[in-house]
Amino acid sequence: EPTVNGNGSDWALLSYLGRINYTYDNKYLLTATIRRDGSSRFSRKNRWSNFPSVSLAWRLSEEPFFKKSFWLSDVKLRAGYGLTGNQASVGNYAYASTIQTIQYNFNGTQVNAIAPSVMPNPNVRWEEVEQYNVGADLTMIDGRINLSLDAYIKNTNDMLVKASIPITSGFEDTTETFTNAGKMRNKGVEMTLRTINLKGLFSWESALTATYNKNEILDLNSETPMFINQMGNSYVTMLRAGYPINVFYGYVTDGLFQNWEEVNRHATQPGAAPGDIRFRDLNNDGVINDEDRTVIGNPNPNWFFSLSNNFSYKGWELSVFLQGVSGNKIYNANNVDNEGMAAAYNQTTAVLNRWTGEGTSNSMPRAIWGDPNQNCRVSDRFVENGSYLRLKNITLSYTLPKKWLQKIQLENARISFSCENVATITGYSGFDPEVDINGIDSSRYPISRTFSMGLNFNF
Repeated sequence: EPTVNGNGSDWALLSYLGRINYTYDNKYLLTATIRRDGSSRFSRKNRWSNFPSVSLAWRLSEEPFFKKSFWLSDVKLRAGYGLTGNQASVGNYAYASTIQTIQYNFNGTQVNAIAPSVMPNPNVRWEEVEQYNVGADLTMIDGRINLSLDAYIKNTNDMLVKASIPITSGFEDTTETFTNAGKMRNKGVEMTLRTINLKGLFSWESALTATYNKNEILDLNSETPMFINQMGNSYVTMLRAGYPINVFYGYVTDGLFQNWEEVNRHATQPGAAPGDIRFRDLNNDGVINDEDRTVIGNPNPNWFFSLSNNFSYKGWELSVFLQGVSGNKIYNANNVDNEGMAAAYNQTTAVLNRWTGEGTSNSMPRAIWGDPNQNCRVSDRFVENGSYLRLKNITLSYTLPKKWLQKIQLENARISFSCENVATITGYSGFDPEVDINGIDSSRYPISRTFSMGLNFNF
């Protein structure tokens, strides 16, 4: 019997934007905008939403009472508020139940039928992000130092997340049913410092940026934490109100058992023997189990920073760019296999210092097939410091003098040499500390150091 099947989808986004700019006496500045966005991914009653923003600035240095000097010549104070929307987290027809073809067994016969693919939620609506910020721009030392400072609070409200669906509804919990639940906050400060260190035949300019950010989930619409990023039979990260997003969740290690007396004296830990990892009994119930898991690391950096330096002398130019982060942790999932010593995998040289008898090691456990103690369970054993400083790029260029080019009728000629990903300073043992946003390093391919040469000619 022939069957016909197929699928198709379509969606649209329509926006209206209005903006007003007003400046009075070059001292008072106002910018106000209003967006009205509509998305077909929401039902008709929730399709449209308004997103306003306003920013104010006061150029204090233009006031009569302000006395400009060599040390401080320009001051501008700023404040702003804005609201934006997000609809990208949901798929098409999130508010409706799409139909799919299925087959089921009816008295031993395969019967074709149609059924809804997901549980609809007609109340799903725009996710909103509101941000408040205040800042200041300063010009000092006769324009050779420019400093910008900003403080911000960014609240994400009505987050678009997958709904938890009871199996009794007839739908699986894995279906793509979305709901608006949860709030998250980012707050911090930003700094941009631009300096002209040397002027003249030899010049040197620098630009430093630094951002401190603190992330926190305020509400998940549930007291129960949400576990994500599964590896094997365990989850590595967790979402829970009061914590940053995607924190690592697992067991806390406490050295190695050196003998059977230590094993017997410790809380009951199934499969444990001398040479195995001792895990902490955090709830003091005398048994090591899932109730002893806790937050073991935060993958979100506290600091983001970059520094660029540009040097020039006659026709020569040299630029050096560094960037990095600090305050974050990485879950090195590679070492579950590379240092697990529980199966027939190649291991790193770190396992040469494994436990082979009492007193031989208190960090690298014994080698044992099958891992009866679950030494490779999700724990702080695999959590490492993710801070790094990277020399991202060095570029050296030379612009040929005009008098050299006149004979061959060239207006401009420039030759440059560049190296990307020059070097990295980090305590992380993996290939690259710049891992995915969830902080899990699982077989990440190492970055390449790239050398390039360029020639530019203008006729």
